[in-house]
Amino acid sequence: MDMALLLQWLEALASIAVLITLIYLARQVHQENILMRSEARQALVATDQEQIYKFIEHPDLARSFAGKQPATEDEKTRMNFWIVAAMRAREFEWTQYRSGALDKETWEGYAGVIYFVLGTERARGYWELCKGFFNQGFVAYVDDKIADVPPGDYWDQVEKIP
Repeated sequence: MDMALLLQWLEALASIAVLITLIYLARQVHQENILMRSEARQALVATDQEQIYKFIEHPDLARSFAGKQPATEDEKTRMNFWIVAAMRAREFEWTQYRSGALDKETWEGYAGVIYFVLGTERARGYWELCKGFFNQGFVAYVDDKIADVPPGDYWDQVEKIP
């Protein structure tokens, strides 16, 4: 066998090996992306459930946001830090979306919670007070979303349910 022909065959085999390696690596990256998105969604669900359980454990917290009477110092402290925690969770979701870990549909589902979190005048007051603690891109996003949306009547509706 001619040495040139042998070299051509070896080059062809090396090219095929490189192609197979690239296909394998692309598949591994794709599977890692799927796993990363799944883990991000699991973290989001766990955080949301924790916030919901806070309202179950402390129903007075929900009533504090909806209340018409002046809040006590303890209520003010709880509301302030609940807003920080709730909006930090939304900020995390926003960064996950921006980095590609969340698809648009999933992000939009989570972003809708912002209207609930900031659904009362009091909640918006606490947001104004603490938004300097957050990523300014996220703050701009939130402020734009709620700019023309009046506070909701969710808690009034809850009170009407027999």
